[in-house]
Amino acid sequence: MKKWLFRIVWIPVLLLAVLFLVANRTLVPISLDPFRPDNPAMSTPALPLWFWLMGMLFIGVALGAAGQWLSGRETRAQARDNRRELRAVKKELAALEARQQKAAPEEDPAEPPKLEATNI
Repeated sequence: MKKWLFRIVWIPVLLLAVLFLVANRTLVPISLDPFRPDNPAMSTPALPLWFWLMGMLFIGVALGAAGQWLSGRETRAQARDNRRELRAVKKELAALEARQQKAAPEEDPAEPPKLEATNI
């Protein structure tokens, strides 16, 4: 069901985006000077509008991903600390079990325990 819903929603959106990008092929320079639009001090070379749109989309996605990665920094640090602590606890538990096995007398697990008779 999710696959069909995904296809029903996103395939038309992607087709519209491709049609929009193909329809806007004119060369557009981007001016970075708001005070002199007729003779800008800073301007980009004239490239197709779809190039600028896709470039801004990719930059937005990259900045969003970087923001998500930076915001998860504390969680990843906590996970690393927890992993180190877990390893130390497992190592300590293994050492304790080894010491306990050395201290305990050897018993044959196939032999049932012996019952002692009590006087009543």
